[in-house]
Amino acid sequence: MIKKMIQEKREYRDYKKRVDNLPEEYRKAMKAIENYMWNYAKGSGMLELLKSILDMFENSASDGLSVRDVVGDDIAEFADSLLAEFPEETWMDKMRKKLRDSIE
Repeated sequence: MIKKMIQEKREYRDYKKRVDNLPEEYRKAMKAIENYMWNYAKGSGMLELLKSILDMFENSASDGLSVRDVVGDDIAEFADSLLAEFPEETWMDKMRKKLRDSIE
């Protein structure tokens, strides 16, 4: 268990270093998406989703694309579409279920 925690902490530190190395517009967008998504996170799998977004941003930046070329005009819609594909139950899913179950 301790080995797993140490490994997860190492992965998170590596992820944060990669985010810090993004060009400014991508770094700002990545941090905003990260803050938004952690509000809905339930499981540790959220880091994997964030790392996938980071990979996309790194590749797009190296291709010379602007962050708007990647996320479109609505960054919240972009983040929500990725959350919809997230395999784990999110906090919002849990709250919706609790609300629905409240009248049964």
